[in-house]
This record gives sequence, C-alpha cells and structure tokens, in this order.
Amino acid sequence: MILNITYVAAFAAVLIAPRMLVALLAILIAATLVCRSRRIALLLLADSSIRSDLNYDRKPSRAERRLMRKSLRLALDQTELRSLFPSTAVWVDRWSGLAR
Repeated sequence: MILNITYVAAFAAVLIAPRMLVALLAILIAATLVCRSRRIALLLLADSSIRSDLNYDRKPSRAERRLMRKSLRLALDQTELRSLFPSTAVWVDRWSGLAR
C-alpha cells in the first residue's frame, strides 16, 4: 500500500511540478515587468521639461527618447507575457494594485 501511494505521489509530482515551476517563473517575470513599468512611468513623469514646455512639436531630448524606447520595449514584453499567460498577468496586476 505504501509503495502504491509513493508511485502515485511521484507520478503526480512529475505531472504537476513542471507546471508549477513555469507558473512561478511567469509570476516572477510579470512582477518584474510591472515594477519596471512603474519606474519608467515615474521617470517620464518626473521630467519637468515635459510639463513646463507644452510645445508638442519639439523634438524629444535624448533622455526622453531613451525612456520612451524602454517603455515601448517593456509594453511589448508585457503584451507577449499577457498573451501567453493571461490569468497570471491579471493576477499579478491585481496584486500590484493592492500593493500601491
């Protein structure tokens, strides 16, 4: 009887462990992306030249272009993660909203 229980437990671990590992990695990646997006958004909003100079025809500075490029790459990464793991991304967004 103990041997049968051990076999069932080992079989269940072989089936469940990889899924749990992938889910854990997806959660960590999603949380990292949320933290990075908040940091980039704060950096973009902290730039006083954007708020003070409302000339929308001006060319963005090098730092602004760099931040916008990072923001676009991050948005693409988040979109890709959201398409692969939609429920995980929603769960991390909900969790990060509570952590604010």
